[in-house]
Parts: sequence; C-alpha cells; structure tokens
Amino acid sequence: MAENLQGDGAAVVTELTCGICLGDSKDPLNLPCGHSFCDGCLDGWRSRYGADEEMRRKCPTCRASIPPSKEMVAALKSWRARKKKFEDENEIFSEHYRRICQLLASAEESVGKDWDGVTVLGGDNNGEPAVVMPGNVFMAIRKGDIKSILRWVNASRAEDRVNAVTSVELASMKMLMLASINAQLALMSLLLQLGADVDNRMNQGLTVLSIMFSNLSLAKGVGNKMARPGCF
Repeated sequence: MAENLQGDGAAVVTELTCGICLGDSKDPLNLPCGHSFCDGCLDGWRSRYGADEEMRRKCPTCRASIPPSKEMVAALKSWRARKKKFEDENEIFSEHYRRICQLLASAEESVGKDWDGVTVLGGDNNGEPAVVMPGNVFMAIRKGDIKSILRWVNASRAEDRVNAVTSVELASMKMLMLASINAQLALMSLLLQLGADVDNRMNQGLTVLSIMFSNLSLAKGVGNKMARPGCF
C-alpha cells in the first residue's frame, strides 16, 4: 500500500484515503480509474459541478470518466418506462407526457453519452438486495395512509422495511424519498423515528430535503409548514 509522508504531523495518504476530503473513505466508491472517494463526497462533487457537464462526470483526481450511480440509472430506466407507457396508450399530447420527456432528457444528460451502458457505481446494503415495497404500500405512501404503511413496516423485523425501495421502473426510491415527494410530513417524521435513511439520494445528487423544498407543494403554501422548528 502506497504511503506519502510529508514532514512531521503530515497526513498519511493511503489507498483508503478519499481524494476529496483527504480522510479515510466512508462507504468508499472505487472508480474504474483506480481512485477512491467517499460515497457522500462523490455525490457532493456531482452536485457542486452540476452546471458543468464535463466536470461533474470526471474523476476529481485524474479527470477519467465517472460511471453513473445506481440512482441515476434507476431514474433513467424509470422515465423511459413511463414514456413508453404513455406512447403505448397514445397519450402523447398531454402535459404529463411532455414533463416526462423533459425528465427523461435530464436523466440521459446526467448519465452522459459516454456511459458504457453497464458500469454502475454503488450498491445497497453492502451488496444485499434491498427490500422492494409492494404496490399497495407505494399507493398508501402517496395517499398518506400511515396505518397501512406502519402495519407493513412492522410486520417483519428481520427486513429493513423502513428503507424499502420502489421497483426499478419507479426509480428505486426509498420510502422517505417518496413521502417527501408527496409532501407527507407526518409520515416522514415517523419514518425518521424508525430509522429511515435521510442521506438517500436520487439522480443528480438530489436529497430528501432538497426534493421537499423544490416540491410543487411549496406553491400551495406547504413550505412554511415544512420549515417550522421541530418538524425534524
């Protein structure tokens, strides 16, 4: 293992050192170029340079291409599937269809034209498959049916159901993320108490909080309720 010592008290740089924060990598992601970064640091890099398409898809150290994250790929597949569904049903003139086309274009831009179509960064639960929520739970979250959701979450303590994800076709969103998108504040609070992953990110580095405050519900006056002290 390579080390680099520069004077007394200097930092020790090893193969486990994150090239962004220069600390020991937390949930390290190893890029094809050989450089390693904390999962969170790399997400931050992508978010920080989101306006610079060339920069945010390049390794911070050597500028080699960074493969897209699993969230980016899940979003891409989701919008493609939803666009096809509208086309199959011949509903291509609706505002909803145009919005899906815009989101698909954004997802394709995030993944990048140079993606090999196979390589994806990151994984869930140290390689273990994530728990996938059934369709009735997905609909319950959208409706804010807390009793039905908690009944399912608490039915199996052996599974991490509070961090269950939607299907790939629905962008593999975790429960807290889905609750945030639908502005279900009471549900979000309960999920957090049960240990929901608040650091979960979607494509382009979007977090639960960033989605919540960019949600269309802000236009309906929900924003002030979300931001009030003690909400989280």
